[in-house]
Amino acid sequence: MKRVRNLLTAVALLGLSPSLFPETKISSVSEVYWTANDFLRVPEYFTGKEYFGNQVVVRTDKGRAGLYFVLELNQPLARLPENSSVLIRVIRSDHPEAKQYKLEVPLESTERSEILLGITGKDWNSPEIKPVAWRIELQDKNGKLLAAKQSFLWGHEK
Repeated sequence: MKRVRNLLTAVALLGLSPSLFPETKISSVSEVYWTANDFLRVPEYFTGKEYFGNQVVVRTDKGRAGLYFVLELNQPLARLPENSSVLIRVIRSDHPEAKQYKLEVPLESTERSEILLGITGKDWNSPEIKPVAWRIELQDKNGKLLAAKQSFLWGHEK
C-alpha cells in the first residue's frame, strides 16, 4: 500500500512539473517607430547619458530612431537562460526579401517581462518604411528555440 502511495505521489509531482517550471512564451508583440526625441529623459540633461529607467532596450545600431518591437514575455527576463538572444526577421515595405537582425538579451537581471527591440540607425532610417511581415524568435546561447511569434502575413506563402 505504501509503495502505491509513493508511486501515486511521484506521478502527481511529475504531472505538476510543467506548471512549476513554466514554458517561456511571447505574450504579445507590437511595433512602433520612435524618434530619438522619444527617448529623451530629464536625467540625460544632467548626466549626458541616456537614461532607460526600468525599461530594457536593445538596438541594432547606436542611433535611437527606428522601428521598435515591444516584446512582452509571460515571465521576467531574469528567468531566461544566460546569453539568450532574439532573432528578428522582417520584410520591409522598401525591400521584398526578409532582413535578419540578432540582438543579445542584456545580462542584467530584471523582473520586467518587457523588452524593447530596436532596429535603429542605418538599419531602419525612416518612419516611411513599414514592416510588412515579421517573425521573432527567442533563443538560448546554442540557438535552441525558446519561444516565437510571427505576424499574420509571415505565415502565408508567397
